[in-house]
Amino acid sequence: MDRVIAAQVYLRICELGSLSAAARALGMSRPMVSRYLEQMESWAGARLIHRSTRRLTLTPAGEKVLLKTRGLTRIADEIAGERQRADPSGTLRVACAHFTAMQLISPLLPDFLARYPLLRLELDINNHPVSLIGERIDVAIRITDNPEAGPSLVASECRSLLCAAPRWMRQHGR
Repeated sequence: MDRVIAAQVYLRICELGSLSAAARALGMSRPMVSRYLEQMESWAGARLIHRSTRRLTLTPAGEKVLLKTRGLTRIADEIAGERQRADPSGTLRVACAHFTAMQLISPLLPDFLARYPLLRLELDINNHPVSLIGERIDVAIRITDNPEAGPSLVASECRSLLCAAPRWMRQHGR
């Protein structure tokens, strides 16, 4: 069983004062809530709640665990919130050749950075293969006609499109 879920269940039991109320609030069966409570007691190595037919009371160990459980569930919620945040943040390290950077990536940068303002982009512009792990690169963009180019290559077909301005076509007759 997941200890974070067990901690969240324990917190609800303490907030609502009954296993049945916690089960209803969490959308779980009462036996499942009991199992999570047993897991918390096993984890703590102590009985956390005195149960009677009329009410629940926390033991001294239960009081201590409740304080720590609040901190644990707060941290778990923060981590989940960061993971679910709509806007990416942090540093994205991209390695690519000079031509790729100038012709393909640089025209897209203003819109990309405006769309993801919390993202910091680092471009490693070079014409040599990179070690993604050794050089801490998140994405490497390479163009090759050799599908055997390397063990970390994730190849996909790229469509090619040759374009020319009407004026150029008139001047060069093609």
